[in-house]
Amino acid sequence: MNISMDPWVWLMGLGMLAIFSFVYKENAIYRLFEHIYVGAAAGYTIVVNYGNIVDRGIMPLFKQGKYNLVVPLIIGLLLYARFFKNIAWLSRWAIAFLLGIGVGVSTFGEVNSVIIAQVRASMMTLIVRNGAGVFQLGRSVNNWIMVLGTLSVLLYFFFSVEQKGLVKHGSALGRAIMMITFGVSFGNVVMGRISLLLGSLETIFGQWLGLL
Repeated sequence: MNISMDPWVWLMGLGMLAIFSFVYKENAIYRLFEHIYVGAAAGYTIVVNYGNIVDRGIMPLFKQGKYNLVVPLIIGLLLYARFFKNIAWLSRWAIAFLLGIGVGVSTFGEVNSVIIAQVRASMMTLIVRNGAGVFQLGRSVNNWIMVLGTLSVLLYFFFSVEQKGLVKHGSALGRAIMMITFGVSFGNVVMGRISLLLGSLETIFGQWLGLL
């Protein structure tokens, strides 16, 4: 047994135990470390953002002569105009610029990754031609499962025709596939949380208390 003598490790271990104490009930120790965590996170964010402004804006501007950085620096300063009543309207220009850029980038990203990329990924080879020129079913069962699963899920949300016959069975298959997908997603979330818990326990019993 080799307990760590590092005060920062002790602070980390006590902080984890204080946060875990919320499992029993909310208490003053939990609230104390909760406030410490929020304050430390806010302070860290401020320091990192200040470093980004200095390293990527001010230093390149004055030491490397990148005068094109004047424009983003001015736009950033305009955000603080909202704290002064007489010129508060100037912050709207910066906010409008940031919103426009954000909408443009996010729209491209969503369309490209969610729509186009998924459509391309679902276009799989189902029938292939062998050396004799005869068409045969694709060898990969996964391709058939992916394509049929995608079509059945789309069919589940197709409300232009009555859900009966082949459409009804395809819709039922789509619902089953969605339920499986939701279950897998939930399982991944649970496994991720369990991994975080195991990592915390390993830190407490290993790095702090030296029991591992």
